[in-house]
Amino acid sequence: MKIMRFRFLSPLDPKSFYSFPNIITLTRLIASLTFFTLAAIKLSPTLNFIGLGLHWAGDVADGILARRTKQETILGAEIDIIADRVEAIFFYVNFLSFNPRLFLPIAIYLVDFAFVDFYLSYQFIKYPIISPNYFYLVDKKVYRYNFSPGAKFANSTVVALLLIFLPAWQVVATVFALGLVGVKLRSILWLRQKPGWLPPKPENQLKEVVP
Repeated sequence: MKIMRFRFLSPLDPKSFYSFPNIITLTRLIASLTFFTLAAIKLSPTLNFIGLGLHWAGDVADGILARRTKQETILGAEIDIIADRVEAIFFYVNFLSFNPRLFLPIAIYLVDFAFVDFYLSYQFIKYPIISPNYFYLVDKKVYRYNFSPGAKFANSTVVALLLIFLPAWQVVATVFALGLVGVKLRSILWLRQKPGWLPPKPENQLKEVVP
């Protein structure tokens, strides 16, 4: 019987199931959710910020490691996308409970990140690329405004920093969050012009089309 082993630093096929970066992603998910849960139980903003720090640090670490060790996988990209949203939702729900007057920018940002941006990010699966990091091979505009290093920073960090350090400027955070929604929606329209991969129609649908 074969023993399943993780190949920690060896290049992997993009379709591989196991990879060391995936372990880091799952570890930071569990660690950050632990702190977010403790923050909610103990009503501690400090624990919530620690969870956010683990989220950011882990997100950077798994991505860098995956690229440098050539262990980028399709499953890894999918796990990363989902983990980012779960962690962000936990952080912002806690943050809102501590700062209820910041409801509007938080609500808009969560709609963007948890729904609109999630849909956009997951579109990579329709194209012959490993992850959203390679969207420049599909559409350079979509990559530039959503998945380049600067766009990633703006998408995942700016609103949080504004709300944490400049809560009195919540109008700025609200406008910025609305801008993110606009960019994502426009990017989705750009991708509509790129057919990508479409699943075959079921036989019963084909029969309806073919005379």
